Amino acid sequence: MARPAHGADRERPDRFAAAVTGSRGAAVLAGVLALAVVLLFVVAVLRAPVPLPVVAHLGGPGIRVGVIRGEWAVLVPPAVVALVAAVRATGRLQRSATVWAVGAASPIVLFLVARLNGVAEAVALVLVYAATAGGVLLRSVQRPGGDPMPIRWAAVLGVVPWGVVAFTQIGGRLTGTPVPEGVPLLTVVVLAASAVEWLVAYRRRDRERCGPLDLALAALPGVLLAALALALVP
Repeated sequence: MARPAHGADRERPDRFAAAVTGSRGAAVLAGVLALAVVLLFVVAVLRAPVPLPVVAHLGGPGIRVGVIRGEWAVLVPPAVVALVAAVRATGRLQRSATVWAVGAASPIVLFLVARLNGVAEAVALVLVYAATAGGVLLRSVQRPGGDPMPIRWAAVLGVVPWGVVAFTQIGGRLTGTPVPEGVPLLTVVVLAASAVEWLVAYRRRDRERCGPLDLALAALPGVLLAALALALVP
């Protein structure tokens, strides 16, 4: 008669299967994102440049401190998540590290959304990036079964840059300098994708692993930003 499996013996195959499935899913996602980045790169090569100047006043008249090439910059967020997914597929990233690494794309997304909406002041852009990065860091300290307050405070901090974007967009309309056509739609779509990603992350906060679904949703705002920016922004 076969010996009954002990609890530890039953858990090992389940854990192994979960690890394999997660690794395969992450590898597939990395490949899909890499392909998407390549296709978007081709579109970026064929389209007109999208220069986004950054200025700083520094106590006097504004001076241009640099110009962001928008058609290339929008490729960075999906490329970052593709790289993280590829590393995650090797099993070298644990849950908290994956959350932090994937979240590295979020500040870049908000930075670019803010700049496309007319936020050109370097100091304001730095603060937008910093507030979003702070939210990511709070999310990364969330532990399964622990106090959910870190991820809640992450949402509170993360919504601040969107307020700056809305304020700038509305102000531009009032002063007769509206944002380029297509940018309002881009902003709403990326905001909706970011909200969905946070909501799913909040509902799955007690899971031990950051799985392929979490990675895919983290990539969604950046992919949408790149596709819409290349298609709609003149």
